[in-house]
Amino acid sequence: MKNLLLSSALILSGICQAQFNPAWQGKKCAVVITYDDGYDQQLDNALPLLDSLGLKATFYISAYNQAVKTRLEEWKNAAANGHELGNHTLYHPCIGGTGREWVKPEYDLRNYTAARMVDEIRMENVFLQTLDGKTERTFAFTCADTKAGGVDFSGQIKNDFVALRSVRNEMHKINEVDPDNLDCYMVNNTSAEEMIGWVKKAMETNSLMVILFHGVGGGNSLDVSLPAHREFLNFLKQNEKDIMIAPMITVAEHIRTWQERDMAIKKQQEGTQADYNNMLAQLKIPMSAKRPGPSGNPSAPNAANSDESKATQYTSLPDPLKFKNGKKVTSEKLWWNKRRPEIVEEFDKEIYGRVPKNTPKVNWEVVSSYDTSFGNMQGLAKNLVGHVDNSMYPDIKVDIQLTLVTPKNASKPVPVIMEFGFIFPRGFRFPSPPSGTPVLKSWQEQLLEKDWGFAILVPTSYQADNGAGLTEGIIGLCNKGQFRKPDDWGALRAWAWGASRAIDYFETDKNVDAKRIGIEGLSRYGKAAVVTMAYEPRIAIGFIGSSGAGGTKILRRIFGEQVENLASSGGYHWFAGNFIKYACNPLNQNDLPVDAHELVALCAPRPVFISSGSPKVEGQWVDAKGMFLGGAYAAPVYELMGKKGYRTMEFPPLETTLTDGDIAWRQHSGGHTTGPNWPTFIEWASRYLDK
Repeated sequence: MKNLLLSSALILSGICQAQFNPAWQGKKCAVVITYDDGYDQQLDNALPLLDSLGLKATFYISAYNQAVKTRLEEWKNAAANGHELGNHTLYHPCIGGTGREWVKPEYDLRNYTAARMVDEIRMENVFLQTLDGKTERTFAFTCADTKAGGVDFSGQIKNDFVALRSVRNEMHKINEVDPDNLDCYMVNNTSAEEMIGWVKKAMETNSLMVILFHGVGGGNSLDVSLPAHREFLNFLKQNEKDIMIAPMITVAEHIRTWQERDMAIKKQQEGTQADYNNMLAQLKIPMSAKRPGPSGNPSAPNAANSDESKATQYTSLPDPLKFKNGKKVTSEKLWWNKRRPEIVEEFDKEIYGRVPKNTPKVNWEVVSSYDTSFGNMQGLAKNLVGHVDNSMYPDIKVDIQLTLVTPKNASKPVPVIMEFGFIFPRGFRFPSPPSGTPVLKSWQEQLLEKDWGFAILVPTSYQADNGAGLTEGIIGLCNKGQFRKPDDWGALRAWAWGASRAIDYFETDKNVDAKRIGIEGLSRYGKAAVVTMAYEPRIAIGFIGSSGAGGTKILRRIFGEQVENLASSGGYHWFAGNFIKYACNPLNQNDLPVDAHELVALCAPRPVFISSGSPKVEGQWVDAKGMFLGGAYAAPVYELMGKKGYRTMEFPPLETTLTDGDIAWRQHSGGHTTGPNWPTFIEWASRYLDK
């Protein structure tokens, strides 16, 4: 479960570095306020002002300092109020000599050994733990000295601390900060104007600025006047919406997490590019043949088309009821026995890739069961892990993460809607919406009210959502860690494979009616949902949210996201390698042997609900009309089987509900979400699942 939660966190924070890995929690800079040694004036003058402003600081104290020894309770209270007590050694030893005649011989680091210094630092940690109960903190070198007896001891203590602070008037951006050798600006009778100038520079350069105070209105020759100190802290408070202000330990932990994430992102990007280049080489496609995709930014010079008059430039649209030899499909039997396999073969070879014939077995384990609630509805939750047999290649381990929730007091097996999504920690709640926002029931609560269950399948638990992961996960396991061949499966088929394995489990669970399983997904997971339904006959109904290109949108339409975007290094991993060909000269989207309407047709005769958001809120990238047409052009196949489509080819106005047929459509007025369409879907799906 711990790995599951970590996986979810990384997904949420690592999809896009700029958006999900902001340097300073989305602010312009970070400022850490530090006070060294532990003087009376820090307790009497600095601490009350900090607390009145709600600002938190780090106090680097030495146990042997008189104001520390005699005022322990006050230091303890400071820690309880959110300030950090940092380690500043037991006796505050420094290197003596010219200019430092105040250093006593017994505390002169020239007379120390490195071992003695390390012991005293660790003893200070024990002392500090008795004050605040904490086992993690940061350290500040005394007098910025890192040697004892001529030997550098910093390397021996860095694993004892979250960060080590030195003294140099420098500031750095987050990717340049060394947490084991942090810089800081030392105040020495400095004016408020100059200190504020340091912060403004940090804001301009998106940097970390650490400030070091000793005396505050007295106590040390390295002093700051009370008016200057007050003006500086007031400036920070007035600008805290733009400044991350926190104790050193908090900022240092943030830096380390950011740097680890940044390194992982860069490693992933390098791995993705290497895999992408390998596929281009296999396809014998030179880089010069690749066409760049349009931008999703409407203001960009190469913005994707959003003008409907320019959207239908495609020269042909494959007829799902016409064989490759041109003959018509005139019966259901011909569809099932001949035409459908033709379409599947084209999708397998050119679009989504082939699933290996002998994929490994999955052994499901219920790792926990517990009562849960969504709104007023009670449920029984099971957290499951599907252990994939990796005996063919033990170097790669694959587990499928799944949560199943059924109504607590259900008297019989219930329908289950399975969502491609994320699993959050137990008790997790999203932040409350702004005051006055209408309170809507969650989709989970709505399903439980219907006496239906739901499941959340985490697709990235068994196949990463990036090209670097194609030699890992279930695809990598089946390929024994090697690169894919051009017609091997991509992530969308792999995610669909995982959904099929989840259904294998549902067939064994007495609380689930495995004949009434639905699939739901949004965006890339909307693509995965329709692919799953097309290939998995045990799916009874589909709710396809904003799937866009690669989902239900007609790929031939020149509107929003294009084949060139999908086949770039950012999206190619969803598909077979062969798909890249259609984004490279001389081929284009009109050369595709199949299109999205035929993917929807593969779902027939089972009901499919296609969902989209408002173009003004969700944007035009997903191409709502293109997704609508994906369903509209699939209607003849449904009609061949006695089912109904939309019964219109005209794209309807916003919030028009088309639910009379077995292909349903609704474009809600919200953003990139299925949320507003859940009530409509549930009402429509009841016709099928309540039978």
